[in-house]
Amino acid sequence: MILSIFLAKTIGLYLVIISAAFMLKADEFKLMILDMLKNPSLVSFSGILALVFGILIVVSHNVWVMDWRVIITLLGWLTLLKGVVRLFYPQFVMKKATKCVESKTSYNTMMLITLLIGLVLLYFGYVS
Repeated sequence: MILSIFLAKTIGLYLVIISAAFMLKADEFKLMILDMLKNPSLVSFSGILALVFGILIVVSHNVWVMDWRVIITLLGWLTLLKGVVRLFYPQFVMKKATKCVESKTSYNTMMLITLLIGLVLLYFGYVS
């Protein structure tokens, strides 16, 4: 449980800060993301980073219970999967992610979901 609280605080803060920055400075971040998505090397490198973080979470916190801790486990597996996809299929990621970033609705929805997950994790990390 101590690890779950630590990860909830850490991942929660990360998600809230990232989503807030990406929403408040959307125009700047969209340009940076679109620029990054033109470079398969950067997409693959970001896949390596996602793979490392995903593996770390999955190995240390593979908790399948019917409470809030499963959110951390799911995020770990999704991050691991994200890393694998970026490594093996960078062109696919570049195409799909570009469409998503260029769509105002998709971008805002993703950032809102990210913010909400971060706030939920912060709640369970600090309050409960």
